[in-house]
Amino acid sequence: MNSKPELIIFSQNLMGGGSSFHRNMLANMPDDFFDIKCIYLDPLHWVAARTTDLVLKKNDIIFAFDSEPEYKTAKNLHQHISNKKGAIVANLPQELQSLNYFWKPNKTVYFICHDAGFLYLCKKYDYLIDIFIAHNYQVYQDIIKLLPHREKEVYFIQHGVTVQNFEKPKNLVHNLNIVFLARHVKIKGIYDLPKIDDHLKKQGIDVNWTILGDGEERINFIENVKDRNNFSFKIPNTSEEIICILKNQDVYVLPSSHDGLPVSMLEAMSVGCVPIVYNFSEGIKKVVTSEIGAVLELEDYIGISEFIKKLHLDRNLLSSMSTNCIKKINREFDIKKQANEYFKLYKKYKTLKNRKLSLQKIENRYPNSRLINFILRVIKKINRVLS
Repeated sequence: MNSKPELIIFSQNLMGGGSSFHRNMLANMPDDFFDIKCIYLDPLHWVAARTTDLVLKKNDIIFAFDSEPEYKTAKNLHQHISNKKGAIVANLPQELQSLNYFWKPNKTVYFICHDAGFLYLCKKYDYLIDIFIAHNYQVYQDIIKLLPHREKEVYFIQHGVTVQNFEKPKNLVHNLNIVFLARHVKIKGIYDLPKIDDHLKKQGIDVNWTILGDGEERINFIENVKDRNNFSFKIPNTSEEIICILKNQDVYVLPSSHDGLPVSMLEAMSVGCVPIVYNFSEGIKKVVTSEIGAVLELEDYIGISEFIKKLHLDRNLLSSMSTNCIKKINREFDIKKQANEYFKLYKKYKTLKNRKLSLQKIENRYPNSRLINFILRVIKKINRVLS
């Protein structure tokens, strides 16, 4: 009896969108076509909340590493990456670096480019990535622009979240509840929140802020807003706890300068939170349309304040947008449907493998081999003479 092909999925042992993305996919995979192994990267030098409800299956591991030389991490990681037939789903530099030093020719390599910040990896590791996937349409277009010769190997597939079948109660008179759910770092715009709050207060509008998550700036930010009694903080332990908190929120605010398609935003929309975000990528406008929320220019915290004011003054608009959010998630971002799309692509690993060998691939795979570099120089000289 033939063994099943192996699918190695890289994720993180951290709370956040990247981890949620893969866990949602795995929880909703359509069948047991693959023998699945998850490798959860745990960067010990990162200040961040670790996943507390992670359940390791028999093949899964947590791979801890510190701030150390690239080759050392790559070598240690490669011990856990087999060369069995199948596929690898990569997201981060560490696994690509390992595959660069220790090539696994029997594996088809899929790379999920979550946002524009990962585009450099597409370019750098073009020679070893077989298939590129983007869930933000602008990022999808950016990859094609960056690698026009790979257009046929670039796919746009939106991800999804669990449909909650939730009916949002109307908030007709109470202060709006606003949630921030993202990593507590500067690029996520966390320090714009008190600016938004100040602008609202100047207009006599009081709101309640719920700040969820963790990150390098958490302690400093708590100190920054300690005199504001309308800010509360919590680090949820499970996805279920997050959804439970989100059900009591009216508005989701993400003043981020760097994102793709935030899982937290989709989760908030699934229970009727109206999204207000910065235009961190033109692709987000295909998701956050004028019927469900607002996309403001980067650093336009006054624009966010004014939209919150608009919802505060027009509760029917708030209710309408909230309902439209839920409908959009149910229609376009049902994780059961979207997971099926991803796994359909993974199952094509045999036909999608980019088997063409080139001098560039050889050179990139063996950058430290003097013998190979010498041979390549000779071949290049011969080619120049013949041409």
